[in-house]
Amino acid sequence: MRRSTIPTTTASGLTPVLLLVSLYVTFRGHNAPGGGFAGGLIMGTAIILRYLAEGHSGIRSSRLDPVVLIAAGLGLALVTSTAPLVFGSQFMDSKLIDLDVPLIGEIHFVTAGFFDIGVHVLVVGVVMSILIAFARADDEAGSTGDSVGAEPAGGGAATPAADSPATGAATATSTGERP
Repeated sequence: MRRSTIPTTTASGLTPVLLLVSLYVTFRGHNAPGGGFAGGLIMGTAIILRYLAEGHSGIRSSRLDPVVLIAAGLGLALVTSTAPLVFGSQFMDSKLIDLDVPLIGEIHFVTAGFFDIGVHVLVVGVVMSILIAFARADDEAGSTGDSVGAEPAGGGAATPAADSPATGAATATSTGERP
């Protein structure tokens, strides 16, 4: 099937913008509305857009395994939320880290940002996993002949309701004998 140029071009232009916005929302989310979940959904939207524009090949060409993304994101969020317990703080306690980076200047980083990154990666993995499941279901439906608008078995001829066993009428076999 030939793909349309308009969705492909639109996806090519919007995907980098959506990826940058998702990262901004993820990192800005600690101090303002947003965070890992919202950022992950925006990145998931970019992945869905690519899938709609390129079809199955768009999602299958990814070198990232969604299960690995889910595990990595969940692991990072879990480690980040339980690490303060090791240092005698409360669960999900957050600390501010001030770094003086040469040529950039002073950077303020909150440890809760790692939690947001973990949630972001987790959500992206879930979206990719769902899209791959859709693509597999579509492949299976295509390989078995099940598709929307397909003709019923038997060359498209429907069996009349009068010949159905539910009405009590006897049906004849192809040799003319009664069952």
